[in-house]
Amino acid sequence: MKKITQQEALDIIASGEDDAYGLLTDRMPTIERRWGRLCLSMVNLLKDVRVHFPDAEYYTASGGFNLLIGRSHGDAPGAPPQSQLEALGGTNGVRVGDGDF
Repeated sequence: MKKITQQEALDIIASGEDDAYGLLTDRMPTIERRWGRLCLSMVNLLKDVRVHFPDAEYYTASGGFNLLIGRSHGDAPGAPPQSQLEALGGTNGVRVGDGDF
């Protein structure tokens, strides 16, 4: 099966022929179930960490994916980052784009 480039996907979506979800699930019928398992695993991992560190959270920064044992920034408006709370960073090539659409 031929790969679909980003530009081809954008062209198909712009034409109204399909959308991103349809393109993905047509090529990978089990992807939604796999995505759900991954998300649930992340939720459960954070729940486990919060047994010991109730303010723990995931944080993305400059494409990195991190597990913090506390909040990324203090409580006060404009509080500085608390990068010293980063316990684990993405491994095995895990990168997450961050920003707003």
